Amino acid sequence: MSELLNENYVKALKQNITDVFTTPQGKEVMDFLERSCGWYESIFDPQDRDRILINAGRREVIATIKTFLEQSPERIVTLAEQKENSNG
Repeated sequence: MSELLNENYVKALKQNITDVFTTPQGKEVMDFLERSCGWYESIFDPQDRDRILINAGRREVIATIKTFLEQSPERIVTLAEQKENSNG
């Protein structure tokens, strides 16, 4: 996502995510997302390899939100740059 390379965009988005997920309602939503997306469970499924990819994708959504809650805008931009560079 090229938007994540723009520090001003990241600062505004981080503020919005923080505003949403630090409220009691936002914390309840995060709890629901963690449970429904398998945040605390293994993504491995010995019967279905496609399920591993689906489970990993679900967890990536939660990881992205948590990154915005826990990291500085500068660090988020750096992580986005690293991800873009590793994808070619």
